[in-house]
Amino acid sequence: MELTHVADSGRWLAVNDEIQIGELIYQVEDNVMTISHAEVEPFYRGNKIAEELVLAAIRQARENAWKVVPACSFAKTVFERYPGERDVLA
Repeated sequence: MELTHVADSGRWLAVNDEIQIGELIYQVEDNVMTISHAEVEPFYRGNKIAEELVLAAIRQARENAWKVVPACSFAKTVFERYPGERDVLA
């Protein structure tokens, strides 16, 4: 599996054998990244793929000195699981 950033559409994709199996959607405004959606195809759930997508977005936010609003419930869960990532919370 590979994570791919599609900057022009504000998405992170999880791709397995050239097939998209997961997606995270975000928007950035005034140096604040809002994670609005994270989803993985049902067959691949339970493999921490959505978690990896959220963590990739958090790394991106940190690298750009952005704050993060976890509007998606799963993104909120990732921040609960990884307290060390909370420094970027808006």
